[in-house]
Amino acid sequence: MNSTSRKTVLLCLCLLLAVVWTGCNRTEEATIEPENPPEPRVWLNREGENDYPGTEPSREGMARSPLSGLWIPEEDAARRPVSVMINNMKKALPQSGISQAEIIYETLAEGEITRLLAVFQTLDSEKIGPVRSARHYYLDFAFDHDALYVHYGGSPQAYNDVVVLKSPALNGLSYLDEIMCWRDPARMAIRGMYEHSVYTNGEKLRKAWDTVGYRYETDQPPMFTFSEKPLELNGERAETVILPFSKSYIGEFRWDPVLNQYLRSMSGNDQIDEETGEVLRVTNLLVQFTDIWVIAGDTAGRRDMTLIGSGAGLYITGGKMVPVRWSKADHWTSTRWTLESGEPLVMSPGKTWISVFPKNRSPEIS
Repeated sequence: MNSTSRKTVLLCLCLLLAVVWTGCNRTEEATIEPENPPEPRVWLNREGENDYPGTEPSREGMARSPLSGLWIPEEDAARRPVSVMINNMKKALPQSGISQAEIIYETLAEGEITRLLAVFQTLDSEKIGPVRSARHYYLDFAFDHDALYVHYGGSPQAYNDVVVLKSPALNGLSYLDEIMCWRDPARMAIRGMYEHSVYTNGEKLRKAWDTVGYRYETDQPPMFTFSEKPLELNGERAETVILPFSKSYIGEFRWDPVLNQYLRSMSGNDQIDEETGEVLRVTNLLVQFTDIWVIAGDTAGRRDMTLIGSGAGLYITGGKMVPVRWSKADHWTSTRWTLESGEPLVMSPGKTWISVFPKNRSPEIS
């Protein structure tokens, strides 16, 4: 064998030994485990639920919210909720903070307008409003959840019922004004916006709560029962829901199959939260049909409605709807929601919009 051949053989042997040595080292390295292996990464969707099975998040220190069935801190879940009267006049839009509410009630006030009651379980919003004056029937919505009732002024009927029904109310138009509220200077600078400029937040509401001394713990069972996962209703199609409260105030919800939520608009315009810039969206819709009328002799055209008693309704989620029934025994107990069979209504976990709607009008659902 000449020198060139010997060199070639030696080179091949060296390359072979290098490959074997590298493979052995890689095998050894692969069997070495770190002393503190990293936790598997968990991805949560906007509703706090896990989108990737097999990577379950830790639930330590968490509990399901009685208002939504979603996971929230235990201390928040144990505290009674807070409900806030929210201005819904077109001139007052956009509102702030209401995307953080877990339940929103909407129904008619005087004239053609609707007004909202936003119910919060977790009280960490930095700006909520504009806060508006009380109407007496909204007290029943707050009583549904043993919630504090936050307002700024009120109708004569509301002031009367706060006292008679012993409502745990926090009225900003009182000695609590600077404790629990402020006026937005930007809105105050706009002509005609003074009445739409009152705001509050979680920190101020807690201070007012402490000042008045209302109890913090709830002593009332939750109004809703939630499933573990989103439901697939065996019902009629309900991908678009239009609720014409009046000619001027038409609530609209359109189902987004990707989010599996309903996006809110009013009279053709997206309704957004000014703090996030995002369209309001909810998982559940409840339509509560009832008698609504203008109070005879009321010079402001204020309304009343039947909330103690029973009636028909609709439950809508996931692009489908089923007929339901509602009943309420008295002011202080929760409204009970059932299927037409009488079985308790079980809802998808998530935020809920409750439209208390005149039973002599018809929603448009498709």
